This record gives sequence, C-alpha cells and structure tokens, in this order.
Amino acid sequence: MFIGVDPGLTGALALLCPQRGLLECADIPTAPNGTSTGKMLRWVDADAMQDILREWSTKYEWAKESVHACIERPIPMPTLPAQTVASQFDTFGVIRALVCGKVAPKGMTIINPRDWKKPYGLGTDKDASRACALRLYPSAPVTRVRDHNRAEAILIGHYLMREIA
Repeated sequence: MFIGVDPGLTGALALLCPQRGLLECADIPTAPNGTSTGKMLRWVDADAMQDILREWSTKYEWAKESVHACIERPIPMPTLPAQTVASQFDTFGVIRALVCGKVAPKGMTIINPRDWKKPYGLGTDKDASRACALRLYPSAPVTRVRDHNRAEAILIGHYLMREIA
C-alpha cells in the first residue's frame, strides 16, 4: 500500500494499492491554533489526522501489508513572509511524524515537487494535476477546483507506487 501526501494546511493524503487502485483520499485536517493574532491561525489537527490514519490502518489491515509513504518536500518561496515559510515547515514536520509512525521501516520517501511531476508532464498548473488524477482514477474526488491538493496527493502516491511496485 502507498500513501501520497501533499503537505500543507490545505493539503491532502491519499491511500493507493497496486491491485485495487485509489482506496481513500482525505484533506489534511486543521484546527484553530488558539490565537486570533498573527499569520498562522490554524495548524494540523494531529489528533484528527491520527484518527484518519488509524481508521485506514484498521480498514485495510496495514499490519498484513507493507505500507510506504511519499511526502512532497516543501519548497520555501523567497517572496513569502518568514512566518508563512515557518508554518509550511511546521506543518510538514507534524505530517511527517504522524505518517512515519504508520509505515514500514525505511518506508518513507520525501520528494521534491519537480521530481514527481516530471513523469506526468506537469508544471504549476493545478487544473492539469486534477485532469491527470482523473485520467488515472476516474472516480477520484477531485472534481472541484480546490481539490488540486487531493489530486497531487493521489499523483504523489501513484508516483511512489510506480517506482516501487
């Protein structure tokens, strides 16, 4: 089984299986961080994300499977405020820690966006990511414009599945 993760507060995660295709897809759950000041008003809801992973683990019997995950590495943009960049890496760290606890030893891959996008011929166009995910998995839950993060999580997982399986 393979988990693809597009990290971030608007990110997503997807579970894929070589034999059964796309099994699950979910948005990264977030929660208020307890303050109404500053730029980072929300953060990853670690408990809710752990619940998603636990539910998938039980439903698909991960104990009987070798589970691998691929998480996109956040690339800091020089035009973003420092606090935004810090929140990107905070989110990435939380997601990485939660997912790492559910995968096989040495089953974690961190990948740069250009490396997983290249085989699909993708660039920065989010609609192209949605279209590609729908070509691979016609029932993928990526029909809305804002579902581009789900599409990218699916494609990241598919990329890893293709590399390993």
